[in-house]
Amino acid sequence: MSYLSGIFCCILLIALAAVLVSAQAVSETAPVAWRQVAVTIDDVPGEAMRESQRCDAAAYRGQNVKMLDALRRNKVPATGLVVEGGRCVPRRSVVPEILKMWLDAGVELGNHTYSHPDLNTTTVAAYEADIIRGETALGKALAEGSKKIRYFRYPMLHTGRDAVTKEAIQAFLAKRGYTNAPVTIDDQDFVFAEAYAKALDRGDQATAASIAKSYIEYMDTVFDFFERWSVEVTGREIRQVLLLHDSPLNADHFDELVAMMKKRGYSFVTLDEALADPAYQLPDNYAGPTGLSWLHRWALAKNMTLKQEPREPANIMRLARGN
Repeated sequence: MSYLSGIFCCILLIALAAVLVSAQAVSETAPVAWRQVAVTIDDVPGEAMRESQRCDAAAYRGQNVKMLDALRRNKVPATGLVVEGGRCVPRRSVVPEILKMWLDAGVELGNHTYSHPDLNTTTVAAYEADIIRGETALGKALAEGSKKIRYFRYPMLHTGRDAVTKEAIQAFLAKRGYTNAPVTIDDQDFVFAEAYAKALDRGDQATAASIAKSYIEYMDTVFDFFERWSVEVTGREIRQVLLLHDSPLNADHFDELVAMMKKRGYSFVTLDEALADPAYQLPDNYAGPTGLSWLHRWALAKNMTLKQEPREPANIMRLARGN
């Protein structure tokens, strides 16, 4: 090999190495184009409202108009999970009107119980009664459109502190024709929402904006975690189910949240479409006090060691507590 030929070969090898490094970097950072997520929104007609508005029917109307406008604007199909009860009469009185708004917007609504009880501290009989009571306004609203309640979601994702409790509630739900609405992307959006509401109550717009920015950054890390975790647990990325809450934070900043998800390569599907993924047929044998993502439940069924998902920054928790 001549001296010039040797130099040429070296240049080719260096160029090839650079291409391979570049390709590896792209593969590690570029979003998966086919990622899909179903957006589910708990606690309709609203939670984490400003303290001054938690018994204000007009505020609940405005909050839900804003949330629905955000869903329409971003063309995101969603499923809302309804909590009909509440500590204030004005909130309860506006429920039928707000449910009609959601149904008119084409959003599917499911039952999230009447008063959001914790199955860890509630008897089976009382919990079942609360589920039935949660069908009152919701069942009537759906019947007007010749529809039935299909989905149920456990408050706090507590599905039974022991196997006996879990199996009893599962049998009760099956008898009433419910499908569980599982969650694979769990998060602490409600903590950010409380901090955000308190900042707005103080008239502190700068802090509210800072909380919202931190929220979007945090949710980006949450998605990254559960994408990687789904590969470890199932061998691939699955159609995810995201848990959000019907709060002013999400209504005000849903556009930024959608932009983050799209940047990660997501398109939006219905809950029905997400649950068609075979992953949702994996066993969930977990019984215990903790509310877990279904990815964690499937991991436990495979005897895998759980990994802790990202948590909110300490300063956000302090703001949520009013410190």
